[in-house]
Amino acid sequence: MVNKVFVYGTLLSGLSNHRVVKPYVVDCKAAKTVGQLYHLPYGYPAVIDSDSEQKIIGELLELKEAEPALKALDRLEGYIGPGDRRNLYERIVQEVVMTDCSRVLAYIYVWANPEKLDRIGELVPDGDWRAYMKKLHCRNNIGSAKN
Repeated sequence: MVNKVFVYGTLLSGLSNHRVVKPYVVDCKAAKTVGQLYHLPYGYPAVIDSDSEQKIIGELLELKEAEPALKALDRLEGYIGPGDRRNLYERIVQEVVMTDCSRVLAYIYVWANPEKLDRIGELVPDGDWRAYMKKLHCRNNIGSAKN
């Protein structure tokens, strides 16, 4: 069983859902992978596999007790099982590149209905959801500031 998971959204350290995985994290390192990253109107992101070489910026979490950690993550991500039509996300194994250019295999949760994503989501062009959210927050605060 793989004992690593690549996270790119609310599971990133310091963000709202990191608490779900934190008890199981042995190590957390900056990493990237490929795909297309979208911001969803629900306040969280989604990745789809694509032929694109777009980099997705995130963190590689090394897990102790991988089985209970994955059960907790599966609940959060709406993952029932491989190919289940009720899945919100699919859990797949994908190559992740570390900052030292080493490569490892890790689980990543990808959007289960990619054909709908371009209609409901907004592409995050630089692949960094945390930075995207900071920019969005700043833009919203500037627009609502009083003179």
